[in-house]
Amino acid sequence: MATMNYWTDKWDLMEDVCPCDVHFNDWAAHEKLTNKTIYHFGTGTHHVVGKTQAENGSGNTVFGITASVEEYDAYVKLVTGNPKVAKNYYAYFGDIYLTNPKLLPDFDVVTLFHLCEFFFPNTASPDYGGVTDLALTALLTDKTRPGGHILFYTRSIGFDKAKPVIAEWETQRSVTRVGEFKTLLVYRKSS
Repeated sequence: MATMNYWTDKWDLMEDVCPCDVHFNDWAAHEKLTNKTIYHFGTGTHHVVGKTQAENGSGNTVFGITASVEEYDAYVKLVTGNPKVAKNYYAYFGDIYLTNPKLLPDFDVVTLFHLCEFFFPNTASPDYGGVTDLALTALLTDKTRPGGHILFYTRSIGFDKAKPVIAEWETQRSVTRVGEFKTLLVYRKSS
């Protein structure tokens, strides 16, 4: 029987190495996002996206996924001591490639900062039941409301692999490239 693929490390906040989460919060402030639902792929032990959005008065809520036990443990510690964060930020532990769209609400913003970073050789096999990076991107785009945003991280360790996935996705979904913001590539869903 197969076991779930998971990340055996953790990602602490290191702006000089992986600033995507900090840049996301900067983008959300620049766009003046309020009362939006955000799906965040890759929480880090810092949980800076969920924590910031929960505490900044924007009314935004974050639903994040992590495949790291250490990152999930950091989430549990964060929210048990901070009810305001617990009310507006929910993180779950799992393999994003096993996402069931029936379990997801619709979102205004989706971050796919770690696309193509955690795909294992068995991920899309029938025995494991996961999806490809392209299918994952399509699934989360379908869960994005019209006018919503999908963001990618241009300095991701998997971005070279993600570029052709993004190019194919652009031909399959009704999305428009808005541009770049710091290290982020920003798209808007048309319909």
